[in-house]
Amino acid sequence: MTSLNRILAATLGSAAMLASTNASASPIDLTGGYNICKTTDGATVCSAQGAGSDSTGSGTFPSFVGTNGGQDPTFFMYNTTNVTADGNQVGNGAPKNRDATLGDFAVTSFGGVDVFTFVLDINQFTPDPLLSLDHVSIFMGDGSLTGYNATTDKLGGVSATWAMPIDDSVILNYLLAGGSGHGDMFLYIPTSFFSAFGTTAHLQLYSAFGAGYPNNDGFEEWSYLSCTDTEGARCYTPPPPTPVPEPGTFALLGLGLAGLRSYRRRVAARS
Repeated sequence: MTSLNRILAATLGSAAMLASTNASASPIDLTGGYNICKTTDGATVCSAQGAGSDSTGSGTFPSFVGTNGGQDPTFFMYNTTNVTADGNQVGNGAPKNRDATLGDFAVTSFGGVDVFTFVLDINQFTPDPLLSLDHVSIFMGDGSLTGYNATTDKLGGVSATWAMPIDDSVILNYLLAGGSGHGDMFLYIPTSFFSAFGTTAHLQLYSAFGAGYPNNDGFEEWSYLSCTDTEGARCYTPPPPTPVPEPGTFALLGLGLAGLRSYRRRVAARS
């Protein structure tokens, strides 16, 4: 079990007990300590689980969307199989821009709910260790969406499957888990948001940073909990479709209701 997955497993156990049950005020301040959790649009965000002692390093953090550093004080990024020139800080290069399909994701329990787990690792230079995560949206499709529209919150004309409300920007403190690869924020999204999609559907994660507290370093990266690397996790499978009654069932139901009404009228007439 990798060090990242040990941290994730510990976070899933301990942070669930601390998650807020009410919608959070804005912005969401996760700078004050470990395992601070707040809800946002049906999901939960938590601060770092702990400082850790075995940094995995930015080069080995299993990111699927991330920057190579040197980005602007405010920036956005998303993974895509397409080449993009719209300000996306990731571009099309591996390994920090990777394909992600729902069949790759581990399903674990958080607060009694099945969730997908996303992990954000940030880097900042002191004496300004705070960084704001201003928005997160998740889009489903074939993985090639590009051209983000901030006004409509659409990627390639497609609406988000899940999005953090714009007022719920998150303030993060790099010093809580200094060094790369520990995970500075955990995002738990219920799998119910994705129930309309099969295992081969591609997931593209958009995130924007720096509007409240600007970036001064770089190497921000997102990872997710993989079902092939996580002990005790199961891989995602979409729920079975809700059965639709056959036409004959509706006909029998109608006859039954008609017979019941006729019986009640006969009883009333005898009274």
